[in-house]
Amino acid sequence: MHTVQKFFMRLFHKSVGGYSFYRSAVSLVLIGLFSSMSWADDPFGSSTLAPNKNDMLKNMSLDQVNWKRPQGVFTWITMATGYDTPWDSLGRPGWMTTGDAYVEPVNPGISEFPVDTQMFYIVFEAQPLDAPGQFAAAWFQMKDGQVTSNTPVGKDVIELEMNQRSGYFQISKPADGWNPGKYQVKIFYGSPGQALHAVNVIGTMEFTIKG
Repeated sequence: MHTVQKFFMRLFHKSVGGYSFYRSAVSLVLIGLFSSMSWADDPFGSSTLAPNKNDMLKNMSLDQVNWKRPQGVFTWITMATGYDTPWDSLGRPGWMTTGDAYVEPVNPGISEFPVDTQMFYIVFEAQPLDAPGQFAAAWFQMKDGQVTSNTPVGKDVIELEMNQRSGYFQISKPADGWNPGKYQVKIFYGSPGQALHAVNVIGTMEFTIKG
């Protein structure tokens, strides 16, 4: 889905759950404005990915404790139980612009989740982009500290325009449920529409599902 449409679809779902009718109505209008945008293709192309050598990924692990510091292309990045979109982030009073929209993590710095968790998030702010960019995440179950399968448990993709910096990935519960244990998230970066491969990995994170 186009970045802006995807953003407002997510905003609408949050609005229905806890925001005023007015905000929900405005979100619906914005969804309509952007409904003609094209859906983004799956940049992975299939359910499998060429594996990275585990020793190569050791130096790509993102700091999940001191998450507020700049790391690579990110001003900050963290796992969180949720996210918030401050209404004032949609522009100056009387305006509805998205270029300066931002999101805030809820309960940031977390990396352990109960087995019945339906969804959690990786929330981030990117460094200023010199061209539109495509960020993607794919997560894999680990065994004895290693990723042993090329097939991700799940994946998510978001595209950011040059005037956009904030985004988040949705880490969703698999259809057949979580298997307790550790998981590795590989984060990719490329141009919109570009196929993503192992060389596009820009960082990794880990989380644990508690049984």
